[in-house]
Amino acid sequence: MTQEAHIPHLTTISRFYDQLRIGQPQGDDFAMMRIEDQPDSKRIEMPLFRCNFYRVVFVSTQGVHWNLPDQVFSSSKNSLYFSYPGKLESWSISQKIYGYLVSFDQQFAYEDAQSQALDQTFPFFNFEGLAIIQLTDTEAALLKTTLEQMLIEVNQHAEDKEQMLRHLLFQYLIQIKRIYTQKIANLPPKAQQNTSIYNRFRQEVDQYFVDLANGEHKAQASVSLIAERVNLNSSYLNTVIKNLTGQTASSYIQDKTLLEAKSYLMHTSLQIAEIAFRLGFNNVSYFNRFFKRGTHHTPLDFRKSHQ
Repeated sequence: MTQEAHIPHLTTISRFYDQLRIGQPQGDDFAMMRIEDQPDSKRIEMPLFRCNFYRVVFVSTQGVHWNLPDQVFSSSKNSLYFSYPGKLESWSISQKIYGYLVSFDQQFAYEDAQSQALDQTFPFFNFEGLAIIQLTDTEAALLKTTLEQMLIEVNQHAEDKEQMLRHLLFQYLIQIKRIYTQKIANLPPKAQQNTSIYNRFRQEVDQYFVDLANGEHKAQASVSLIAERVNLNSSYLNTVIKNLTGQTASSYIQDKTLLEAKSYLMHTSLQIAEIAFRLGFNNVSYFNRFFKRGTHHTPLDFRKSHQ
């Protein structure tokens, strides 16, 4: 059976900007901008996608809703969001957003090819890290100062411009790391243990859906199946997820299933029955009811409205 890709992999910053409809980046190794300067034609919703570079999104206002496979999060004052190569993500916006978008690749961040990988140096750039942190006013002011320095440098024409931008980017990441490390250290041991279990859970859920798409599994994802993969009791796993995120493990899996279904409908020409099959549903009517319950639209209507 030929597998039709349903989740775009945006391999360059230019492709990412094009998908967002926000113009042309300064380059495919480094780009930044104020979010409020993005054109009105920009997308207000991005379905599931993956990138092949790093991003740090500083949002100083409410209005961004991240629909990640591992959590649903709405921005508040001074939110910092992290993305890294291969991360699965989706988001929407509900009002004018203020903040900063910084995108860059590994080579720009580290001119020396022998340098340590970014995900080892900066813990927020890997699957085990927190996707989002909240900043105090003091922390936000510190980062804004560096970001504004970067924006000034972006518009310079000096020969050493790239060197200065690289220096300022590394300064920005070091400042974030100090803030991030302090917030992690303040978590009680039990919360750290639960976070580790949660990370294992979401990693297995993500892999299960990859396997489903590749035809390696036939059964719909469930708490019991994932609990078996992480060697935990289903009830205990559900309690950990509920206490940590406020949603049950079952609800998490349902949200992930819905995101996958939307991506299939938007990015493939597969028939509804085939999409249902690839998500583990053995009854297309049940899939239709599941989808409508979660979106208030039938799969067919949803597809038509996003074509």
